[in-house]
Amino acid sequence: MGQEQDYVKYLYKKYEGRIAIGVGYDHNLSEIYPFVFEDTDGKSIGAVALAVYRHENINCVYIYHLGSFKGNRGNGGQILQELCNQADNYQVILSLSPIFMPNGKDVTMSTEQLRSWYGRFGFKGNSLFKRDPS
Repeated sequence: MGQEQDYVKYLYKKYEGRIAIGVGYDHNLSEIYPFVFEDTDGKSIGAVALAVYRHENINCVYIYHLGSFKGNRGNGGQILQELCNQADNYQVILSLSPIFMPNGKDVTMSTEQLRSWYGRFGFKGNSLFKRDPS
């Protein structure tokens, strides 16, 4: 789990802001908290929660949560692009379960739209999406 752990540590160190809401548990049963993602100007645009995950004897980094603070502005894509770029740098597999969670404010999107959105970043699969590094 070397490069996967290094990838997660890098992102949590780079984006030091935390949100005090647990989104899951890692393999050590430690709670996973999202970090606040900042754009290149230092503006907080979203939240991400990651942890190393083992699936079918393959180590990967599971994205437990990815959300932009304001929808329909490209911030989610900016966040995911950075996660993918760093995954390529660290040569790690990213995985996630594409489930849309409404925020009570924005128009909801269908699961198929969300799956298609992740597909544009190279994610493939059924209930568990996976993206191999390039």
